[in-house]
Amino acid sequence: MAITPSEAIDARFGHLFDVLDTDDDKVATWDDYRRLVERYISGYRLDPEERKARALDSSYRALWQELLRRSDETGVRLERERFVAAMRAVSEDRSRHNAVEGVAEAVFDLLDEDGDDRISLEEFLTYADVLGAREEDARNRFAHVDTDGDEHISREEFVLSARQYLFGEDIESPGGFVFGVV
Repeated sequence: MAITPSEAIDARFGHLFDVLDTDDDKVATWDDYRRLVERYISGYRLDPEERKARALDSSYRALWQELLRRSDETGVRLERERFVAAMRAVSEDRSRHNAVEGVAEAVFDLLDEDGDDRISLEEFLTYADVLGAREEDARNRFAHVDTDGDEHISREEFVLSARQYLFGEDIESPGGFVFGVV
């Protein structure tokens, strides 16, 4: 039986929930996102007050607030089902500022260590190491995200990979790397 795009997206967001729930308490909270941000900051040896660190923190905070708003949840915790539904609603947001794309933009800036507005393989491998991914997997993902084959990932390619992760049928989409999925 074939998986429908809707089922694939729900499965993907369920997997994202599992990755995010690092304390295994079966709910998503701001603390889960905070730990992800701290992992980036630590892995890149950033000062928490540095522009890139603040951008990551604020983009993930905006995403979290939007998830809570879209879930109609009055508390500060989202169980898996509510998280998946809220993530779907947030990612499908067509307003001027999409919180999910804001995260992709902030993560791109983090990876672009030399500020040349593109991500080299070496910069991508550094990110993979921070996430705990295998180098071979990272190299494969890099090749898929580098759609024009110029051996660099442009901002457009990176954000597009995030969109494909959010909306595509491929559960193993390389764009999951944008959201910390290894």
